[in-house]
Amino acid sequence: MEKSFEEPNPINISKNNINFSVTSNPLTQWMWNEMHQNKWEEETFKIFDRFLNAEHSYIDIGAWIGPTVLYGAHKAKHVYGIEPDPIAFEELITNLNLNPSIASKVTCINAALAEKSGDINLYMRHHFGDSTSSLIPTISNNHCKVKSITIDDLITQNNIKEVNFVKMDIEGGEYFLIPFLHEFLKTQKPTLYLSLHPGFFNENVNLVPNKSNDSSSQLNIQTEKLLDNLQFYKYIYDIFGNPVDREAVLNVTYTGEFIFTNECW
Repeated sequence: MEKSFEEPNPINISKNNINFSVTSNPLTQWMWNEMHQNKWEEETFKIFDRFLNAEHSYIDIGAWIGPTVLYGAHKAKHVYGIEPDPIAFEELITNLNLNPSIASKVTCINAALAEKSGDINLYMRHHFGDSTSSLIPTISNNHCKVKSITIDDLITQNNIKEVNFVKMDIEGGEYFLIPFLHEFLKTQKPTLYLSLHPGFFNENVNLVPNKSNDSSSQLNIQTEKLLDNLQFYKYIYDIFGNPVDREAVLNVTYTGEFIFTNECW
């Protein structure tokens, strides 16, 4: 009997002499095309080239459909990809299965890293799977329930060892998650590649209008708290490897990426 549905042919991606295959999902194919043409987050891959190595593993918090996971698996000892969005996670697994040569080096966890293990709301911006789902509501309260897991449970359940790098890109949830990762980060001191989303934070504050709401003031307080929880790191760099200070982090208006590390770049 002939198949009534045939999977589209996978796309072959080549990036800095690293090759892998991904599914040709029309909704996400734009990103793979741009990545292949060196037009998508070029500095991210330079950061991975600088800090990942075959002797250490890394944790990818906000793995989405796998661009950093698939690239990082060729560099690191092992990758732990954490993605709560059910649509994105399904595509992440599909993409991983298309690359059997690195599949054994990747552990995917369909959960949100959070304060407590259990269940938590994941909020949608436009649609699930589009890389903008967040643990904080931003433009609407549309959400689904997903599994949550603490950093301690994550490490114990997956026997995670020798981590020297953490990438976090969780669309505004970072302001609330970092304090709960403080002890892990302070003890292990992995290089932290952190994406900040003050624009999403402000949308969260303004979602329910209230006279007492002052998004800029609340953002400043949360950013100061976040930085206080990371003050044990010797260096802060921007994505180009330039040293920056706390003020640079505090001055980000919509999105910004920084590397917190004890390694001199």
